[in-house]
Amino acid sequence: MGVGMGVVFLFLGLLVGVISLVSRIIQNFEAKAAGAAGAADMNDDDLLEVVTEAVKRYRVEHHR
Repeated sequence: MGVGMGVVFLFLGLLVGVISLVSRIIQNFEAKAAGAAGAADMNDDDLLEVVTEAVKRYRVEHHR
């Protein structure tokens, strides 16, 4: 009975360790993705300005 309980204890300890490791890895990837998303947002703002100006010019040229 003691050996069985020891095996279960070791297995659960290993499981907690693996889950903690995976959690840290995922947090690292999320931090990198958030940094990349911030840079993409700046590009989206620039793109929005360009498209807005293009629509304005199209409307002026085509009297709409």
